[in-house]
Amino acid sequence: MLSLLATSTTFDANDPETTVAIGHLFASLAIALGALVLLYYTSIYVRDVLAADVGGAQWYLSIGLGAAVVYAGASIGDVFLESAGIPLFGDGAILFCILFLTLAIRAMYHAERTREERSQLLPAWADVAVIAIFVVAWWGTFLLESAWTRPVVAVGWVLASAWAIHYGVQTVRVHEGTTLAALTRHLLPAIVCLVAIVVVDLVTSYLSGYAALADATWIVGTTLVGAFLFTTAVAIRQQGGELERLYDWTTWRDQSLE
Repeated sequence: MLSLLATSTTFDANDPETTVAIGHLFASLAIALGALVLLYYTSIYVRDVLAADVGGAQWYLSIGLGAAVVYAGASIGDVFLESAGIPLFGDGAILFCILFLTLAIRAMYHAERTREERSQLLPAWADVAVIAIFVVAWWGTFLLESAWTRPVVAVGWVLASAWAIHYGVQTVRVHEGTTLAALTRHLLPAIVCLVAIVVVDLVTSYLSGYAALADATWIVGTTLVGAFLFTTAVAIRQQGGELERLYDWTTWRDQSLE
């Protein structure tokens, strides 16, 4: 993405580049707002309503949403500032966002519904190893600016999204009818949209004449990600609202056994 407003000293609504820059700005604000709202409602729901032990999933989700906010901040900075490091840092942030949202879905899948514990495909230390690899990839992308860093990170995007889809389907199948299934259904499309955005941006960066396609995909895709994050927060709030209505004195009459 280009720093479109950084080179413009005056605001011109008729300038196509300025229009695209404003679209980038509002799309970035949408994903930041959606992530913050989801983080707020998730913390309240886990603290006050949810009975299942999903502490690990909550931490993963919080870190993933924090990375989404960092990504949105990097995108906003890229609009106003001319710095080659900001887009690279944003690539790493989106890598972390996809990874930790995937780990959150995986942790929800392994949340125990019965006394029978589901077998894990990978041992616990594998999570730490995967996170360490992604940390190295992030800082490698940020510090080692070369032609091969973005394709390597793109491989991580695709693998993490495939991992998320696998565990998303399994989570919905195992926890059908629960909050965990509803959360996964709304969260998984956000991950898919993120991957679609970065893959299109990567492919078009090696082609000439497709800058408009990359900008359009980024604006629409990022807005969709923000919308999916917000609808996930709405779904969580509705789950809590359903429980609150069980004790709603305006809809339930006093009952007596006499």
